[in-house]
Amino acid sequence: MSAILSIILVFAVMLAGIRLKLGLGLSILAGSLLLALLFGLSPLAWIYAIPAALLTEEAFVLCAIVTVILAFSAVYSASGQSRRFMQAIRGQVRSRSLLLVFFPALIGLLPMPGGAIFSAPMVEKAASELSIEPRDQTLINYWFRHIWELAWPLYPGLILASSLAAIPVTGLISFMWPGPLVCFAIGWLFILRPALKNAPRLPLVAPESRNGSDWLGGIPLLAAIAGSIGGEWLCATLWPDRPMEYGVVAALILASGVSLVMARARWTEVLREARKDNTLSLLAVIGAIFVFKEILHQGHVVDALAQTLGGGSAVFIMAATLPFLVGFVSGITIAFVGATFPLLFGLAQSTGQAHLIPAILSLGFYSGLAGIMASPMHICYLMTCKYFHQDPARLLPRILVPGLMLIPAGALVTFFMATF
Repeated sequence: MSAILSIILVFAVMLAGIRLKLGLGLSILAGSLLLALLFGLSPLAWIYAIPAALLTEEAFVLCAIVTVILAFSAVYSASGQSRRFMQAIRGQVRSRSLLLVFFPALIGLLPMPGGAIFSAPMVEKAASELSIEPRDQTLINYWFRHIWELAWPLYPGLILASSLAAIPVTGLISFMWPGPLVCFAIGWLFILRPALKNAPRLPLVAPESRNGSDWLGGIPLLAAIAGSIGGEWLCATLWPDRPMEYGVVAALILASGVSLVMARARWTEVLREARKDNTLSLLAVIGAIFVFKEILHQGHVVDALAQTLGGGSAVFIMAATLPFLVGFVSGITIAFVGATFPLLFGLAQSTGQAHLIPAILSLGFYSGLAGIMASPMHICYLMTCKYFHQDPARLLPRILVPGLMLIPAGALVTFFMATF
């Protein structure tokens, strides 16, 4: 069986498990076992891969980030500060589109996995005035949370790509800056516009009902965003050999403290409400994803995909397909960057096309983002579906089309940027 058909079978099994309500974690674990068997690993090797996947600093950091994300989100919501900030924004915004995408795009500046859970309650509140279906709220929150990933310099995937290509981050952004505009345009065309088709206009907010103090509800969120940016910079400067995400964890703990301080005497009530979130189930899903990722590595799945797709003479075809496939099966940006970009850049150099590496990187990044946005393994997708009580398998076709559109759009933008 070819590598591509094997991958299709693995995902069919996982999606079937989700549809049969076996749970996300168990479905992904079942998929990882099948993946291991299809790529020549024994059941014993699969068992040994579990501690190898979970007992890593990368897994620890991701679990820590998701835990503090959920903690801050719960405290921020339970304290009423998110509602107040939403009211302040609502008092100034008349555009339905802007109201819906503002918070996912704002939270998108936070370079952390699972960040979509921050903006989900805010999208839900904004959509309550517009009678938008939960499935559309899910897609809006998920898509617009990621519009910055192609060009925001704090995303680890972009930083890693810059390092692998030996191109400064500033030089990379000068080539990739159209990315957020492309993502927004595709999201508006395929997700936002259909959702707003039958939505009513936003009613005016009476000036006397506006409360200037509502803007104070944005302070914890500002602390989270500014603290994450500063924390990543501080970690990169003082501890360059440690993951920058430690700065994000510290910032979110600080933001949670700010939120609690602003809640004043309501600490007990806020903490009691915040404890209702089920963090352990999401951590189990993350653990299953890391096991799946470890099997991808041990089974040399990326190498098998590369051999299936062709050799160095087809480097641009590989740049348009290989990152997509790896992004789709992993749901993690770092996975497609780290697994495919060294191969692509090496092929470019060995075939005398080193001068085309910026274009190859650009096309590969659009392709990889298309893969992770269309992936049922993407942690933001799973968390958003869980929040809005949507079936990930049933909603997947709705996100697959805009995700795939990133590839031809990226090819056009890459051609334009390389030509002019």
